[in-house]
Amino acid sequence: MNNDNGRATPVNEFAKLNVPRKIGYACGDFACNMSWSLVGSYLVFFLTDIALIPGAVVGLVIFISKFWDAVNDPVIGSLADHTNTRWGRYRPWIIFAFGPMLIFNVLTFTTVPSWSATARTWWGLGMYFILVLLYTMVNVTYSAMPALMTRDTETRSSLSSYRMTGAFLAMTVLSFLTLRVVNYFGGGAKGYQYAAIFFSLLAVPFFIITCASTKEIVQIDDNKGVQAGFIKQFRTLAGNWPVIQIAIAYLAWGIIQGGMTFRLYYCTYNAHNELLYANTQTLWSIMGMAGAFSVTYLVRKVNNKGTLGGLAFSIIAIASIISYFLPIESSAAQGVYYIMQAIVGLGTGMMLGNVFGMMPDTAEYTYDKYGIYAAGFLSTFINFMLKVGQAISISGAALILDKVGYVPGSEQTDRVLFTMNFGAHMFVGICCIVAAIALFSYKLDKKTYNEIVERLRKKGMAN
Repeated sequence: MNNDNGRATPVNEFAKLNVPRKIGYACGDFACNMSWSLVGSYLVFFLTDIALIPGAVVGLVIFISKFWDAVNDPVIGSLADHTNTRWGRYRPWIIFAFGPMLIFNVLTFTTVPSWSATARTWWGLGMYFILVLLYTMVNVTYSAMPALMTRDTETRSSLSSYRMTGAFLAMTVLSFLTLRVVNYFGGGAKGYQYAAIFFSLLAVPFFIITCASTKEIVQIDDNKGVQAGFIKQFRTLAGNWPVIQIAIAYLAWGIIQGGMTFRLYYCTYNAHNELLYANTQTLWSIMGMAGAFSVTYLVRKVNNKGTLGGLAFSIIAIASIISYFLPIESSAAQGVYYIMQAIVGLGTGMMLGNVFGMMPDTAEYTYDKYGIYAAGFLSTFINFMLKVGQAISISGAALILDKVGYVPGSEQTDRVLFTMNFGAHMFVGICCIVAAIALFSYKLDKKTYNEIVERLRKKGMAN
């Protein structure tokens, strides 16, 4: 907003946003997950069992695609940080990229069985690579937006809480409906393509709500900070421990998602119950919503957000390790498995709702320490670590299954069944312990954050 002299009018940058604004922001992650949760939960299975691409090739495709993010993530983040329009820095990226992203979401889940294996592979590789780029344009800038929607740290956590509630609602919808929609349309390649069309169309109104209801009110005067190009922004990572610790947690979460890739295989072949995956994922998502929404209230009870994140990772670790020891073929064990996955979902919701709320606070820390405002760049770096973890573990899951002798649609050997169980549960538990340690040692508490903001105010770099 400008006054009569043409100068920017100071606004209350510590606004406590109302519930409709928070819901409007949350709609964006609901929409994003109509693509990304579908990809995360079903793409590897689709490529190996529907497109009939060898597991080793699928693993290589996923691995390369994640390192493709190494190129486009920081570039997109840096470009967004230097964007300056009447719609804001980050919101325009969502407005113009979500449509193409949803189109390529459908194309990624499109395959023609009559094509040669080479053609199916190159098609899958190309469509997925473009989807990754477009998703970066949408989701990385979406993640950076809270840093400019308010400077109030608890409101940022609340935005994150609402956001992850929206994400888990999307996961719930996907978990319950995906296989049912696939089967309704006849299964196979056609079923998955129609499922992708269905979920992509469902995402459109939610993206529109987010674009219409969000507003960037934090005013960054680029003349008061250090002018930083793309390369210089990398210097903000040196000794930036809050960013590094959150990045470690994101790396662990990315690796954990690779472990969770094994769950569909585990339920299908170890438990001989494909719907066990759909049902536990639905329960996992419902409990995730509860866990994410609880962050709005729990964050007020702690002096350090890292404590809440460390506790959440600990909860996931305990329930995952218990799941590893269950004799899953028995109905009683499957009943316990439902309980354990509900606990995993609760912990995951708490963790994601909290950690996403920690990320915007690092923008002020970095601005104070280096004089460079780089919320978009930091968001891309942290998200890049998530994708590195995914690259290692999701591609690793496909490669390992191929290595131990997995044969799609066949009776599996004990070695394969052990690998599926270990990857889905014990591996997840170990990674969560590492992430919990990183967050329990997080030092950017509320007192330190408030001191940073006060210094920025004295320098005229915050209102």
